[in-house]
Amino acid sequence: MSHHSISRGERVRTTIDIPQHLWERVKAAIKNREMKSQNAFIIQALEVYLEQLEEAWIDEEFARMKNDEKHKAVNLQMVEEFAHSDWEAFQSNEKKS
Repeated sequence: MSHHSISRGERVRTTIDIPQHLWERVKAAIKNREMKSQNAFIIQALEVYLEQLEEAWIDEEFARMKNDEKHKAVNLQMVEEFAHSDWEAFQSNEKKS
């Protein structure tokens, strides 16, 4: 996971409305982890959550490709087109060993 520095980039000021019990958990997490600020905690939490969403989206796209007949055909065509050069590279590597 790559976390961006919270000091980078332009800032946007906004207001959020969250349930009290969630806010108490945020404050406890900040205190227990010696976070710099509530703002830093929320930014880090948003970054982590958004990265998880993006990774899930990528996984879904790969899952769709697995069942996509057009993708399978293109992949098979590429394998066939590169089979000869792959074999040559393998043989060349075997001679070096």
